[in-house]
Amino acid sequence: MKKIFAILLAALLALAAHAGDRRCFFPGEVSEYKITWMGIPLAWSKTTTDTIEENGRELIRLRMVSQNYKAYSYIYRVDDAIEVVIDPKTALPLRLDYRLREGSRKISQLTLFDHGNKTATTTNRIENTVETVAIEGDTRDIYTLIYTMRNMDWDDLFNKPYTLFVEGKLYQLELVKHREKKISLPNYGKVESVEIEPLAEFDGLFLRKGKVMFWVSKADRRMITCIKTKVPVGKITVKLQQVTGPGDDFWVGHRAREMEDE
Repeated sequence: MKKIFAILLAALLALAAHAGDRRCFFPGEVSEYKITWMGIPLAWSKTTTDTIEENGRELIRLRMVSQNYKAYSYIYRVDDAIEVVIDPKTALPLRLDYRLREGSRKISQLTLFDHGNKTATTTNRIENTVETVAIEGDTRDIYTLIYTMRNMDWDDLFNKPYTLFVEGKLYQLELVKHREKKISLPNYGKVESVEIEPLAEFDGLFLRKGKVMFWVSKADRRMITCIKTKVPVGKITVKLQQVTGPGDDFWVGHRAREMEDE
């Protein structure tokens, strides 16, 4: 089961960019995914975007929650909550809060980014340690990267290295573009998507030791539409279920018009 949640992490890692601004983010946006094994629903994941005010500044907050369905909690419990606070002017992370429980594995970490001094300081709440590492001026965590890529040209995304901040360390990632395909989604029909293969050195959990393929929509917002990987006892699939919130683009407008017709 742990492999399943590494897949979601891999997908979020795989959408990197160099710059972004408020146009990357839609306060009020909610995206929901379903994770299945051989067609059997195992877990769900939801990401929300909103605004908060701190010290007189309006900031963007992303929050991702992932949990297994209750029927499977006795096999492998997953209860993850990840929150990142972002400067909307630069699309750079200011604060990253990890609270993960996956089986017997627990993580509780708070990272503060200082882009001016090019440092990131991580407090490990479980081990009661504090560590500061050097970063690049535009270093992002995986959750802001997926949003800032919305402003990039497709050709600028592929076949070059990216530096990512993950759990207190910096890692390299590369993206390889494959064929285009229409992905069938429950609330959107067949959506034109680009197949992407992420390659990373990352902890040996995935990518180099087992291929993960995912698809990103060609439509606005470049949503991850599908993720697939093989495991020793079958195939895991992650699919986008719906996007709600502000806007009138394909994702929100399409669903709103569909509901009016019902």
